[in-house]
Amino acid sequence: MKTDGNLYAAIDLGSNSFHMLVARREHGELRVIDRIKDMVRLGGGIDDDGHLAADTRRHALACLARFGQRIAAIPATQVRAVGTQAFRQLDNPAAFLVVAETALGCSIDIISGREEARLVYLGVSQATPQSDRRLVIDIGGGSTELVIGEALDPLLTESVPVGCVSMSRMAFPDGRLTEDAWQQAVQAVESELLELGGEVRRLGWQQAVGSSGTIRALEAMATSRRNEASARIALTEVEKLREAMLKVGHIDRLALPGLSQRRRPVIAGGTVVLEAVMRHLGLEKLEVSPHALREGVLHDLLGRLSHQDPRARTVAAMASRYQCDPEQASRVRDWAMQAADQVASQWQLTPPHLELLDWACQLHELGLAIAHDRHHLHGAYVVEHADMPGFSRQEQEFMAALLATQRQRLDRTIIERHPVRLQDPLGHLIAILRLAVTLCRSRLDSDLPDFALEATGPNLALRLPEGWLDAHPLSARGLSYQQRQLEKLGVRLEIGVLSNDEQLPP
Repeated sequence: MKTDGNLYAAIDLGSNSFHMLVARREHGELRVIDRIKDMVRLGGGIDDDGHLAADTRRHALACLARFGQRIAAIPATQVRAVGTQAFRQLDNPAAFLVVAETALGCSIDIISGREEARLVYLGVSQATPQSDRRLVIDIGGGSTELVIGEALDPLLTESVPVGCVSMSRMAFPDGRLTEDAWQQAVQAVESELLELGGEVRRLGWQQAVGSSGTIRALEAMATSRRNEASARIALTEVEKLREAMLKVGHIDRLALPGLSQRRRPVIAGGTVVLEAVMRHLGLEKLEVSPHALREGVLHDLLGRLSHQDPRARTVAAMASRYQCDPEQASRVRDWAMQAADQVASQWQLTPPHLELLDWACQLHELGLAIAHDRHHLHGAYVVEHADMPGFSRQEQEFMAALLATQRQRLDRTIIERHPVRLQDPLGHLIAILRLAVTLCRSRLDSDLPDFALEATGPNLALRLPEGWLDAHPLSARGLSYQQRQLEKLGVRLEIGVLSNDEQLPP
């Protein structure tokens, strides 16, 4: 199928709705040409044990198949799909991702709450006049994101695990709307906000902006009551909407002006969350943005493709914070990336794979800041569990696997925890990183030889200058050890002599 290199797509798989945005790049800017939305309510189909109901699963996959048809003509590198709180709640997300990614036709990144907050802020900032400092509030189906930032740069990103779907289920399980249940729900939200509310207020803001479906729906309802469109909503209006809902008394009977039928089942929970947030932070009013997470994903994707990738800044900051030796990191990185370049075609290593290898090399000694013993495992734990702006959960897990398997005995089960589509590239990159760490162990540039690396099927042939192994017994022993360990990956490593015509120029 012919692809259109000027098209880009962002897919936001939220707990309440699935959204897709398709844009065309013209004169260096993105112009939205298509939007598709479906109220899947994925979060509402997940029980307390993280199991997904069969009918919700079918609805979600049918929606993803429709999205997949729309993006079929867009280059894969110009599409990004992200899963939010509901995906984070799944008991076995990998199993669902296999069928979901097949239906959609592209990978799905599960992002952390703070990464979701960063992307929401980026999206809102594209359409909001710049102010000295901005507070952004986004109420989704399963979580609420709070961000303080200046211009395009977030200063504080937080996520609270309450949203319109989860709060509607928790506060009004039988659909009845009572004053007591409402006030208890507001208090529950405020208790979630206690730890972060002080920091938000300490940073302060000059402009408060709300985004996403819940706040936009409430603004539409408030507009219907006041007969004036102004893209804002006041706390007093939220309180009046609460009184109107309580007067009706049941979610199924809500038929308030401006409220769509699709939004009706979750609007009460969303109103609870907004009222609690505004009260807790002392907000009298919110401006309402038409942009949200999907616009943030789209602009973040464009930044990645334009070499303005926030992940590179994140890795540099982590390397500095954990005092990684920059010279050794550069040594390992240079060898690994040169090796990967030589086998990328045979092993089908893509630019995204090589980016993750690059960043793993830069952080491969991060765990030394904790302890020398088992430092590769300490570093892997930090990379897997830290908040790393720009990275998805799968990307962090992939890099953590590289760090965990870079040295000592190779545990293949670490690879088998990953989706099948990632296991081969992960195993190949592990082999490359292990060789790089082994050959750079002396930490001397002068000890690094010219080399040639060739992949034939799953196997590797490493050729080194004649006599080099005899002159470097530590490296020779290390390579012998790697030959035995790489067999666990199904990789047979052969070591030979570099011929004269393969010698690299000095």
